[in-house]
Amino acid sequence: MTLLAVLAGVALPASLARAQSADDGYDPSPNGAVRTLAVQADGKLIVGGSFTQIGGQPRSRLARLRVDGSLDPDFAETPVGGTVFAVTVLPDGHIVIGGIFSQVGTCACNNIARLKPDGRLDEAAFLPGGADAAIYALAALPDGKVLVGGNLTRIGGQAHQFIARLNADGSVDAGFSPRAGGTVLSFAVQPDGKALVGGTFTWIDDQTRNRIARLNADGSLDAGFHPVADAAVYDIVVQPDGKLLVGGIFTQIGGAVRNRLARLDANGALDAGFNPDVNGSVSSVALQADGSALVGGEFTQINGQARHRLARLHGNGTLDAGFNPDADGGVYGLAVQADGKVLVGGFFAGIGGVLRGNLARLHADGSVERTFDPAANNNVFAAAVQADGKVLVGGPFTQLGGQSRNRLARLDADGALDAGFDPNANDWVRSVAVLSSGKLLVAGDFTQIGGQSRSRIARLNENGALDAGFNPPDANGYVYSMALQTDGKVLVGGTFTQLGGHPRNRLARLDANGALDAGFNPGADNVVGSIAVQADGKLLVGGYFTQIGGQVRNRLARLNADGTLDAGFNPDANDVVRSVAVLPDGALLVAGDFTQIGGVAARHVARLKPDGTVDPLFHGNANGIVRTMAVQADGRILIGGDFTTVVAWFPIGGGVYVRRNRLARLEPDGWLDTGFNPADGANGAVTAIVLQPDGKAVVGGAFTQIAGAARDRLARLSTDEAAVQSVSVEAGAMFWRRSGTGPELARPPVLWFSPSGNPGSFVPRGSTVQRVAGGWRIQGWFIPPEGSYSVSVRGSASGGVHNASSGLIETTVRLFGHDVIFRNGFE
Repeated sequence: MTLLAVLAGVALPASLARAQSADDGYDPSPNGAVRTLAVQADGKLIVGGSFTQIGGQPRSRLARLRVDGSLDPDFAETPVGGTVFAVTVLPDGHIVIGGIFSQVGTCACNNIARLKPDGRLDEAAFLPGGADAAIYALAALPDGKVLVGGNLTRIGGQAHQFIARLNADGSVDAGFSPRAGGTVLSFAVQPDGKALVGGTFTWIDDQTRNRIARLNADGSLDAGFHPVADAAVYDIVVQPDGKLLVGGIFTQIGGAVRNRLARLDANGALDAGFNPDVNGSVSSVALQADGSALVGGEFTQINGQARHRLARLHGNGTLDAGFNPDADGGVYGLAVQADGKVLVGGFFAGIGGVLRGNLARLHADGSVERTFDPAANNNVFAAAVQADGKVLVGGPFTQLGGQSRNRLARLDADGALDAGFDPNANDWVRSVAVLSSGKLLVAGDFTQIGGQSRSRIARLNENGALDAGFNPPDANGYVYSMALQTDGKVLVGGTFTQLGGHPRNRLARLDANGALDAGFNPGADNVVGSIAVQADGKLLVGGYFTQIGGQVRNRLARLNADGTLDAGFNPDANDVVRSVAVLPDGALLVAGDFTQIGGVAARHVARLKPDGTVDPLFHGNANGIVRTMAVQADGRILIGGDFTTVVAWFPIGGGVYVRRNRLARLEPDGWLDTGFNPADGANGAVTAIVLQPDGKAVVGGAFTQIAGAARDRLARLSTDEAAVQSVSVEAGAMFWRRSGTGPELARPPVLWFSPSGNPGSFVPRGSTVQRVAGGWRIQGWFIPPEGSYSVSVRGSASGGVHNASSGLIETTVRLFGHDVIFRNGFE
């Protein structure tokens, strides 16, 4: 490897350049109404409407945004000469837009056009004459064909009354010729290929069909489906169980009173148990993975309760009391991201009390995504994310956000301090672990927490109160790190030499109830700072020690599950190992002060083979201490510490030191990810990194500036790349597929089950978990053949100083009997 002079910056082509910002709020601010949203598989968002600016730059009625809300520079600026009402993305990435316009780019395209995946006009799919009137509805079919609806009577020079279908090449499908007796406003495609149609029409193919109908795949009318709505249907969504959510301005449907929102059985019969009673139009409906329904429109009440233009309903139609974003103008488009966040488009100036012009993104709890700036008055060492998106932080601080919080605090997803959580530790908190029960394990230097004596280890209830039922033996020295085993036992490492008066030199194990594990006593001669549990139950231990288990092991060792030393593992680091992690393939990632492992050069970060030898194919190389690391689902690695340069690979020159002040991201092979470059890095040590499920990175340390912004010791960095996930059931097995910028799991996920889906009703469900390419395969579980059930897949992700904290990632989906494949609202 050739090491050249340090490069202060690396110029990248615009198509590759990415920015990470501490101003991580989502605020594209289009200057006109947003009428339609479409989330691509890569997480990017296509936005259509009547705006002429978005993200502070000219974009006429159509734009594509990256995950952080910034304009996508890889999407061509193709001006549209009128409002875009509908967008659909084809399986091959092409994009079809519809609306009221007469020009797209330089093309005279009337009301409909097809774009290439990069946003340029697809001239090969030009429709002569376009459509002769407005297009309000588009739906891509699996074979690449597109349903088209609106006020049209001709399209591509052919007669088609209010509804048509395009072939995959963009030509009009002459064999598809249903006729509607009025405007078509919406489509929903069923898994069997049938298409639901909503609008203002009163007949289809000369047969009475009032505002809602279903077509067979060939375009013929489904004679058995005839619900009858008394006014316009604006949106239709197919649930995984085949039932249909229908929104509009109707007050009757299926022969019964239903004000603007109803649910139909698959055969069109009214679902009598679902009756939300909305007092204004419902323009958009979207399903969430857990079976909840988001509804947007012009209403101000649902079920007699105030809900301004946006609400969430439980699966039974009752209002979700905890979700109340409160938009001050109409909501016309809704979309759910893979990470569960909600995109909202419309014609509003504010939502949730926050200024957001016409486009906003909400956390799962309905709060608006805004910039995270809690401001701690001292260092942050521990960081973990709860399943509900709240963030736990620990350290020596005594204030957060200008309020008293002694060494441990919890922040809402938007960064606001959780007022109801105040455990009040009397000394440093170094490690936090979120348990599947929602309770929290905390460790550090404290001798009191929650007003009671607890020497360095404690368990808290969800509300932050001390769990009196967990009273571990007193540690006579600091606890730096914790690691959870799959059997519920807890490994602790630090400076202590006794627990509860029993000799335990710097490493011990507690039973799930907090009692000391009498059979586990390896003994280290110096500080144990980091612990990780392998899939086979063996334990990876890093720190300052030179002996463990009575044998020489320099700063890194592996123990068998019973605490005996693994004699075949002896990497031999020449200086402190501060952080350890186990990768999905069984390889080991280590970071710290060392510059050699096993006599091989390894500067502060290295990957080891399972046998402990240095992996020569990993090229990580920093010029200073690496204190913390977080592994993404795509294999890239965030590192933080004291370093100021990291080695990157360039075709000309080989390895080159590139300026990265205390924060960087490595490619899976260890070379610097040159696309990750938060402006000027951090101006003080980075001691904690934890990845949120959405791919954003919460960063703690001794800094007062990071990514070019003033942030006191705690910040969150945006990401313009998606954290992608999906859940599916295939041939009796569940697959949890995860990729992109979200966190890699520290240990295999666990399946939980609930007949009701209510919080607190989930119980573990026995299953076999297997790592597969891109995620996890879970089998051996049983779902009863009738009814609907909620299933939660829960995994743990590690972070913080010494990689010693762990949080929960949870995905909840609704299953229906023996469905073998379902869509979970993420796709």
